[in-house]
This record gives sequence, C-alpha cells and structure tokens, in this order.
Amino acid sequence: MLTLLISGPKQPGNDIDVYLESLIDDLKSLWDGIRGVYDAHIGEYFTLRAALLWTINDFPAYGNLSCCIVKGYKACSICGDDTPSHKLKNGHKICYIGHRKWLPINHPYRRQRAAFNGKPEYGTPLETLTGEEVLHMVEDINYI
Repeated sequence: MLTLLISGPKQPGNDIDVYLESLIDDLKSLWDGIRGVYDAHIGEYFTLRAALLWTINDFPAYGNLSCCIVKGYKACSICGDDTPSHKLKNGHKICYIGHRKWLPINHPYRRQRAAFNGKPEYGTPLETLTGEEVLHMVEDINYI
C-alpha cells in the first residue's frame, strides 16, 4: 500500500525512487516468475508471472516517475523540443498555445483568433512514435 506510505503534504518528489525500490524488486521477480505457486482450483503447481500495466498519476508525479520534463518551455511530453510555449509579459508564467493543432483541420477553433493568441492555427499534429523510436530515445539513460 504505497499510497498510504507516501501520501500527505510533504511528498517525496524526486526522491520517490527510495519508496519505489522495493516495488520494482517485486515486479522484477514477478516478471521472471515464481515457481511452485499452488492453484487450489486445479490442484496443480504453476509458475506465477505478473506485470504492471499502468499507473494513475497527476502531471508532476508523471514527470518524477518517467524522468520527463513537465514544466518550463518544453513541458509537453508528446511535443518535446517542439512544444509551442510562450512566456506571458505581466504574469511571467509560461503558457502553451499550440494545442489547437490536435483538432480536426476544419474545426472552427483553429480559425478563432481573439479567444486564443490572436493567430489562427495551421499546424499539424506530430506523428506518433513507433516503439523502436521510443526505445532509441531512452536506451542511453542510466536509471541506477
């Protein structure tokens, strides 16, 4: 029950790996398989294997767990270096204005200027990466 362990206003932030280390060890052993698990319904022993399919996080936790940048000028995990961002003059905050490129090409929001940044949106969404391209991007990362 990791949620009970790390909940509260003083979250571990980037040090979450300390809490997740035991979970990762258990997941690795379950991926390799545990022999000699008894199935009472069939009455036989088998090798138990398991995998973590997904997690549910907020955006800052997503950044901590996946080693992605989730703030600043390149905060979009899909767009990466091509993130359309703009720093506001008076608020000194960064806003992301290129989200209309994901709408259908004839969507009326693409032509609206006043409701957004004063410009129409003619951009096209990025191509979806293949598994090999993602693997190539992360193969040189040292996780330990």
